[in-house]
Amino acid sequence: MRFRIAFDIIGTVLKIIGLLLLVPGIVAALYHETSGLAAFALTSILSISAGIVLGRLGSKGDVGNREAFAAVTLGWLCATLFSALPYFFMGIGFIDALFESISGFSATGATILTESDAGGYYIVNSTLADGSLATAIARLVTDNLTAHAFGQHILKNQTFYGLLFWRSFQQLIGGLGIILMVVAIFPQLRVAGRQLYRAETVGPTKETITPRATETARILWEVYLLFNAVEIVLLIAAGMPIYDAVCNAFSTLATGGFSPQANSIAAYHSPLIEAIIAVFILLGMSSFSLHYKVLTSDRFGWFRDEEFRFMICIIAAGTLILIFFGGIQGDLLTRFRFASFQIISFMGTCGFVSTLDYDKWSTAAKLALIMTMLIGGCIGSTAGGIKVGRLLVDLKYAYNELFHMIHPKSLISVRLGEARVQEEILRPMLFYSFFYLAVWLALSLAMAMVSAGNPKADLLVVTSAIAESMGGVGPGFGIVAFDWSQISPLGKMIGFFAMYIGRLELMPIFLLFMPELWRK
Repeated sequence: MRFRIAFDIIGTVLKIIGLLLLVPGIVAALYHETSGLAAFALTSILSISAGIVLGRLGSKGDVGNREAFAAVTLGWLCATLFSALPYFFMGIGFIDALFESISGFSATGATILTESDAGGYYIVNSTLADGSLATAIARLVTDNLTAHAFGQHILKNQTFYGLLFWRSFQQLIGGLGIILMVVAIFPQLRVAGRQLYRAETVGPTKETITPRATETARILWEVYLLFNAVEIVLLIAAGMPIYDAVCNAFSTLATGGFSPQANSIAAYHSPLIEAIIAVFILLGMSSFSLHYKVLTSDRFGWFRDEEFRFMICIIAAGTLILIFFGGIQGDLLTRFRFASFQIISFMGTCGFVSTLDYDKWSTAAKLALIMTMLIGGCIGSTAGGIKVGRLLVDLKYAYNELFHMIHPKSLISVRLGEARVQEEILRPMLFYSFFYLAVWLALSLAMAMVSAGNPKADLLVVTSAIAESMGGVGPGFGIVAFDWSQISPLGKMIGFFAMYIGRLELMPIFLLFMPELWRK
């Protein structure tokens, strides 16, 4: 392991994060949030400084698999740590800040925020905010400006629009991947870019679109940002405020689920807004390589893609279960509205909710939603979970094995679309599905153990908490339906770990514990 090469890449990541932190700082300034501006400015300085130091300690060189996996896993961890500082500087506890930060970058959407203002927007507890470092810095600065109109003006608002924007902006960045963004920005990475791309996007059938990883990354980001721009325009046209439209759109394509509104999408009481968001969740949970193909060469590519068709079938089946067995109140159209949105949102691992009553639905509905959390979206999408493509291959393999028992001499292969799944790809796909479920059960047990003293942490709570964390969904059931405020600090760290490994699809994280990775 050549650590200095990994240091150089991680340093680049931190410098980019430091620059990106200026964007929510500008938003905070526009809303005259002095403490928010102070928090983001200070964090930006610290992140860029750390990036420069790591860059000095690092060195350029050929990036092998070991360096790529180390750079991706540790780069994500460092980015999460520095991106947690604005929350911490504004009065949120350190563990809660880490939790909120990884929930943003992993596009999960689970939150520790519980309070909201008269407009329904999340706020930080006033006592915590008043005693925060950011507020102290803001007061120090403004005390020296009291003689000026500017000094009185910037003290006007005590809101948190900058921080709420940062939550959604983190999901925009983390949706396609922090490292993928670095690869797209720095074409000089070349071979290194290919290794980093493979390390962060560990799917079984990743299409590179072009032979060059940097070009592929750039195209994926262009498609991603194009869809975001279109959604923002449509949401504004549907009556959503501009600020809300930007934040919600950032969280939709990323299948993240952070909304500035404490009541999520239910706050808007609009079937049209729900329909727009549902369509873009569908786009986010589908392969972006497939979107590029549809936009450039095959307009019917979605319907020709077997994985996409299977995903639609699962959504349809889940919607029917919720309509007829979910215990949803209302007429058939109302039940269809809420059932279809929640199935798409949970399977797409977005986690937006269009009704606050979903936690009161039947056991059948909750089990159906947990199953969709575990399945997730398509390979090559921003969604988490096992992935529809893997499930499809698993089912075909199971069918072939049963068929082989009846016809022992038969020679049949597993196919995904028109392609035959090779043995070297099939074996890791089967292993991943098993390993994902095993880790889910193990972490659910760990969550149950650390929550043993909490009578509200029942089986449904702990299993849904880990399913939504690993899958990047956000809301669970019971005491984790809307926030994690009732979970212990140790339980939150288990949730942190589940979100971290789930976003990187488990393998890169567990490879860190293999001694062979660190040997020269």
